[in-house]
Amino acid sequence: MLVTKETHAQHSRPAGSEGAKRVPAAAMGNARDYRADFYGRYQSAFKRQQERAGDDAWRDGKLVPLIRDWCRPLRRDDPCIDLGCGDGRLLHALRTLGFTRLAGVDASSEQIALARRVAPEAAVGDLFEALADFPENHFGLVTLFDVIEHLRKDEILRCASLIHRKLKPGGVWLCHLPNGDSPLVGAVQAGDFTHETLLNPRSAQNLCAVAGFTGFEAREHLGASRSLAGTARAVAWRCVRLTIQGWNLIETGSPGSGIFTRCFAFKAGKAA
Repeated sequence: MLVTKETHAQHSRPAGSEGAKRVPAAAMGNARDYRADFYGRYQSAFKRQQERAGDDAWRDGKLVPLIRDWCRPLRRDDPCIDLGCGDGRLLHALRTLGFTRLAGVDASSEQIALARRVAPEAAVGDLFEALADFPENHFGLVTLFDVIEHLRKDEILRCASLIHRKLKPGGVWLCHLPNGDSPLVGAVQAGDFTHETLLNPRSAQNLCAVAGFTGFEAREHLGASRSLAGTARAVAWRCVRLTIQGWNLIETGSPGSGIFTRCFAFKAGKAA
């Protein structure tokens, strides 16, 4: 979930942060204050319907396969932060993968209350302020799942550049977001009033290049489990992908990106 400047004075900072210059509230602009109204009740008002919301093993089954190989080269004792950590599901997946120094920040106090069962250092706060408070070249891993779509383009570039500065050489940025190449992405993008921007793998790669990242990789996220039903979904999806590629080929002469799920993930690194 999005983490940007809120007007509520009770928001705290991540543990271990200190002394850095704060981003002025005016940087966000008064026109975007509507986001604070939504995020104050994000969990209770918009997330109650989530399926199997308390099943960490079920969540890990969808997230761990997506990021496992991207995380494999990383030191497990390097500091990691999940920006827009929500209820902590990605933090739990990272803990499952062996990461030990986990922090998270989110604008929703309701979601942070849930995330703290995984990472006690998780804190209510502003994405930009939280990152600004940490030293340069600090993190081995920064994750930003389902956040970019809530930001304006100027905020996205600012966020990517700040992440690059805070990553240590050889560090990795992992991101998950709606996929502009999916024929059905409208159901995702229009399904949340606070969504502002839609990227696809190509525009995400352009963003990473401008922000100084290297080694860009993108992949689909079907989210199918290893159950019999999940396996059937994965097989059926291959047929759907071929259909979409054929559609692209007929219209444009190219099969397209090959990444067509409603959401996708990408990895980008900071040169060692």
